[in-house]
Amino acid sequence: MPVGEAISPRGTPMRDDGGVDSKLRQRSAVFFLYLQQLPRWVPLVVLPALLIAGLAAPGVAGGVLLAVLAFLLWFAFLAAPARSASHRLVRIVVPAVILAVAVGKLVS
Repeated sequence: MPVGEAISPRGTPMRDDGGVDSKLRQRSAVFFLYLQQLPRWVPLVVLPALLIAGLAAPGVAGGVLLAVLAFLLWFAFLAAPARSASHRLVRIVVPAVILAVAVGKLVS
């Protein structure tokens, strides 16, 4: 393996260019490995359940659930290999919108 390159949880190489993104990936590696060990159905059940529960729960409880969901989606963004610019934009906007809704629930 070349210097400055790491392997993602899915086995694809992750280039380490020394930027903020690569430092986040390095610090998040333990969490990525934990997620890799989970059965594949767990995220497919947990993420929609967090979304539904967060939207249904009133006030602070819903805001906290949505904030956790946004946090998990952000880690999913970091773990996935780089794609086109439009794909990256969508993967950044979705957690940001969910976090904005969470903040709205927390404030109200």
